[in-house]
Amino acid sequence: MNTRVLLPLLISLLATACVDKVPTDQGATAPVDTVATAAVDTANMVVLVPLTNTKLRYNGVYHYADGSLKYYMRFFERGNAVFVGGMEDKPGQLAALLTIDAPSGWNQIHNCPVVQRNDSLFIRSVGIKGVINYLGEVRADGDSVRFLKASEITGTRIIAPYRFIPDAELGLAQ
Repeated sequence: MNTRVLLPLLISLLATACVDKVPTDQGATAPVDTVATAAVDTANMVVLVPLTNTKLRYNGVYHYADGSLKYYMRFFERGNAVFVGGMEDKPGQLAALLTIDAPSGWNQIHNCPVVQRNDSLFIRSVGIKGVINYLGEVRADGDSVRFLKASEITGTRIIAPYRFIPDAELGLAQ
């Protein structure tokens, strides 16, 4: 097949590989924004595996700041994480966007499956510009999560220590 046909076909396949909505039910099968790190069933749906024995906390968000940029991540027991990064006018403004069914791609939100292997967590976030891999561990009985964020876009690798903030502290009702 020549490149004039192959390139548009690849672009079309990549564009349709991502979906923008995760169902709100607590079932095990849900479409999310990447299938690269989770098991895939015969219907091409991502199979979320519940996050058991991780010590993750689900009644709040994990937060990391890099200067004026704020990053928030919320985990859900069924096996996905929703996260966002950016600047905010008031604390917790971005964290309020992190719901179980938040669509990926909207307002820089990513909704991805989380793969758990032993005591490690793996997330592969696919965006318009490329992929960022998160390799992490839960620390201090769920009070923090430390990730190695590795960008396939720029080659940048950083250690990002996220600390847990309960919903009540941010004035969020979840």
